[in-house]
Amino acid sequence: MQNLPIKIASLLLLLLAVGECVVAQAQTPDSALCKKALGLFAEAQRVCDADGGELWGENIWGSVLLVRDSDKLTFTNDPELLSVSQKIDSLYCGILDSDIVVAGSAIRFKNSDVAVVPMFTMSDSAMMEVFVHELFHRFQNQQYNMSEVVYDNAHVDTKMGRTLVLCELLELSKALSSNVLERKPHIERALAFRKWRWALFPDKSTDECRFEFQEGLALYTQYRICFQDSLKVAQQLCQEVERLLSSPNLSRQYGYNMGAMYACLNDIDPTWRQDASPSMNLSEMAGKLYGIDFSNLEDTTALKQSDSYLRVMEGVDNHEFARQQVLDKINQALQSKSVVYLRTDNYQMGFNPACVLGLDELGNYFAVIELKGDFGTIYSEYCCLISNQPILVLPSSNIKKIKNSPEFSIELNKGWRLRRCKEGYEIVIVR
Repeated sequence: MQNLPIKIASLLLLLLAVGECVVAQAQTPDSALCKKALGLFAEAQRVCDADGGELWGENIWGSVLLVRDSDKLTFTNDPELLSVSQKIDSLYCGILDSDIVVAGSAIRFKNSDVAVVPMFTMSDSAMMEVFVHELFHRFQNQQYNMSEVVYDNAHVDTKMGRTLVLCELLELSKALSSNVLERKPHIERALAFRKWRWALFPDKSTDECRFEFQEGLALYTQYRICFQDSLKVAQQLCQEVERLLSSPNLSRQYGYNMGAMYACLNDIDPTWRQDASPSMNLSEMAGKLYGIDFSNLEDTTALKQSDSYLRVMEGVDNHEFARQQVLDKINQALQSKSVVYLRTDNYQMGFNPACVLGLDELGNYFAVIELKGDFGTIYSEYCCLISNQPILVLPSSNIKKIKNSPEFSIELNKGWRLRRCKEGYEIVIVR
């Protein structure tokens, strides 16, 4: 009996050792994945170091979480971000013990500004661009305190909003495709289309500028650092404008290209970046740098005769018809009370910008979305409407059959419940 404590202690040590082995095995990915992660981190750091702070005055390289959404397997260059990890060459690998939405973003995590990069299925060069894009967002959060910046550009998906945004993008594309001395008339016309749009939507100038500064400069930085060739950057942006002409949704897409194109045009005087701030109007800066008089821009009659306007108008009616069909779908769901209201404004979102459509006063429509917060997790492929609070459209009236389907799932944390209400259903906290 005297040996019993020793035997128990030995057994506990054995169990702990086995447990550590199990954890280690669960966290150890296959060698191919390790090699890929090591290569991505190394190449992303190389291109950031090669820039050497030329663009923004300092190297934007920093803490990164490369996360696989399915099981939260994570690689990082900062061991403080993982509670348990093992060192693999220059990186650390473990399971991310957090319920953050795994989406390309920059967040404040464990007292650090961190770039979050999902393990997308794409080429290494494309993944490296994602690294740089999110690293710039990390830099933005540090320099400009942009983690809480919000904007709503649903007006860009209206008929006239869409028309005038595409016309402006086409003129910017022409400007970028021209030599510096031939750019001015195209920039003048682009600014005239913007002036016309802001006359129709006078309360949206701030939202547009915020979007262009936040995402436009991230795309600009991504291309400038990764391509290291201004001509290639311009060609890439012009190609993307051609794609946007046929895109059904613009409100969460156009700002990437708009902001990046103005930034490239503004590079005739690189010192503009020294004065960058979230309140900056990149288009106004272009007007100043190219000597354009804002009080003497073309009137709408002349703009309607332009090649850009005539080209855009050819496809606008088809997109307006498709948008009206979505509006009808939402209104029908609201009338039939086949909806779920999330009664909280404390949540994170994961979505594809190409799957977002502005619906006037109703808000923004997300065809596919993931929401996470204190309530739990929601995933929907049937659409979610974000206005003041999320409204989820149900695929059928029998919510019990579909709330845990692959296309629509609701997983609630303790203290939250789904219940009927006079408008349909609601997710609320039970007190």
